[in-house]
Amino acid sequence: MRRLLFFGILLAGVLSFGISEAVQTKLVVRAKSKDAKFVGSKMGGAVVVVRDSETGKVLAEGLTSGGTGDTETIMNQPKTRFGKITDGSAMFETSIDIAEPRLVTIDVEAPYSDKTHMVKSSTQIWLIPGRDIVGEGVIIEVPGFAVDARAPEAVKMSDNKAAIPLNAHIVMI
Repeated sequence: MRRLLFFGILLAGVLSFGISEAVQTKLVVRAKSKDAKFVGSKMGGAVVVVRDSETGKVLAEGLTSGGTGDTETIMNQPKTRFGKITDGSAMFETSIDIAEPRLVTIDVEAPYSDKTHMVKSSTQIWLIPGRDIVGEGVIIEVPGFAVDARAPEAVKMSDNKAAIPLNAHIVMI
C-alpha cells in the first residue's frame, strides 16, 4: 500500500512538472523622438503592438498617452547610465500572461494623429514570467519630423524657374 501511494505521489509530481501557470507580467513602452522628447498625447500618441516573435500573435496593443516629459531633464542634462528621463512622459502600459520566457517584438508607430508622417520603429526583448519591465520601461526611438507646409499653396513656374517663399511648421516626431 505504501509503495502504491509513493508511486502515485511520484507520478503526480512528474506529470505536474511540465505544467506551469501563466503569470501576469507588466510591460511599459514609451516612444521617444530621436534627439528630442517623448511622443505625447498632443501628437496623438504612438501606436504600440507587442507580438510573440515566434508566432506573430499579438499579445497587447494600444496607444501611448501622457506628456512629452521634462525638457530640462531630457534635452539639457547629461545622460547617465541609470539616470531617469521619463518623469511625466507618455507611455503604454499592459500586463501579459506568460508561462515561460518569451521573445517579443515591440512595434511603435508615431505620430498617430498624422498618418502622413508616421514612422515605424521596432525592437525585440525577452519577457520573463513575473519579471515586470516598468519604471523607465522600454524606450523606443522614433526618427523623423512632422512637416506642415503652410505656404505656398500652389506655385506658378516660368521658364522652369521660380522664387518660392516657404513657410512651414516643423516638429520632431
